[in-house]
Amino acid sequence: MKRILFSITILSWMLFSCSDKSKENEFDFRYVTNLEVLSHKVLDVKIDNFKKTVYLLFERGQDFSKVEIKLTLANNVEMVKPQTTTATYNLTDKTEIQLKKSNEIVTFNVIVRYKSTPLVLSSSDWEKKDNFGNLPEYISVYKYNKDISGKLVQAYIAVADVSEGNAKFKILGEKQGSHTPKQFYDANSSPKVVMNGGYFWSGTSLGLMIKNGVTISKIETVTTRKYNGADAYYYPTTGAFGMESNGTFSAQWVYHSNNTLYAYPAPAPNKSGEKPLPIPSADFPEGAVGWQPKEAISAGPLLIKKGEYKNLWENELFDEASGVGPTYNNPRSAIAYHPNGHVIFFVCEGRNKTPNTPGLTLKNVADLLLEIGCSEAINLDGGGSSCMLINGKETIIPSDKNGQRAVTNAVAIY
Repeated sequence: MKRILFSITILSWMLFSCSDKSKENEFDFRYVTNLEVLSHKVLDVKIDNFKKTVYLLFERGQDFSKVEIKLTLANNVEMVKPQTTTATYNLTDKTEIQLKKSNEIVTFNVIVRYKSTPLVLSSSDWEKKDNFGNLPEYISVYKYNKDISGKLVQAYIAVADVSEGNAKFKILGEKQGSHTPKQFYDANSSPKVVMNGGYFWSGTSLGLMIKNGVTISKIETVTTRKYNGADAYYYPTTGAFGMESNGTFSAQWVYHSNNTLYAYPAPAPNKSGEKPLPIPSADFPEGAVGWQPKEAISAGPLLIKKGEYKNLWENELFDEASGVGPTYNNPRSAIAYHPNGHVIFFVCEGRNKTPNTPGLTLKNVADLLLEIGCSEAINLDGGGSSCMLINGKETIIPSDKNGQRAVTNAVAIY
């Protein structure tokens, strides 16, 4: 009897051991055991084998188009793309590493982040405001303190540090349906900052919306203008603002063609009253590249790109017939990126809701954003749509007759 019990005990131990080893192999997610950056100074390296992601933290001001990286792989893991463990990567673009283990190919994403650098604003022009309730340390609110060309200005910016992944930038809304900014705030886990987004008509988005990499609404703009006395169709490339896969942000001129979203180095040079140009595609305008932002919204015109003033509203067909009124004083909303790693929401009051406050032109808005060092920016829907909430509280007085206007989408910071 003792011998039988001993045999059963041994058998049970063997089965348990085999089972454990089987589970260990089944749930062994180790692919990369170490990563060294050989060509650049890196502040921190984090390897998440479960999420198949590598996080790299750098100081800003370096050229990251050619970064030499050396990987140390776990047992039974081999390189697929690139083919060698030491290789040069372009970290300014979406960066992936393909590995093979047990005949299964997996893809690691390389996410680049940058050390936070404080955004310093001139105290004489922008006054920090602390009357909007408790905010995380990565979000600050400022109010403009000067007039512009004799115009009184009621303008606010919300500055969010996105450099280390603290602040979360999100697009809210769907292709159809309308909500006030306060309704967006209440229905979406109370983001710290909410501002109206892109253009819409009768509760339908008229532009690009991408949420968490999924295209909710395409940008396939077509509009009519007079040409030789008759209505003609024009296809403008319009400004969009988006978060790239590496966590940085950019402003682009965009258009969807054959289910591909293209970004262009310059807008199609349309102009109202002149002969309409071809529908944008992979070949027109020149220099098209596929764009795959994680979060994005279009409106326009694009105001700043790579630190330079653009505002090519005629080419984007935001002319007199558009209702945008680029050279008129109006309430305005805009979104921008500062190369220190900050997203900036801008809003200004208009239409004399506060006496003697007519609003701003698009150039006024661009100049203010350039003065604080923004490198990318686009204009969002303005007029009666302009509204920014901090912790659910209004910054400006909305100019719509009903107060906050119901809009199709919004931008938010958590």
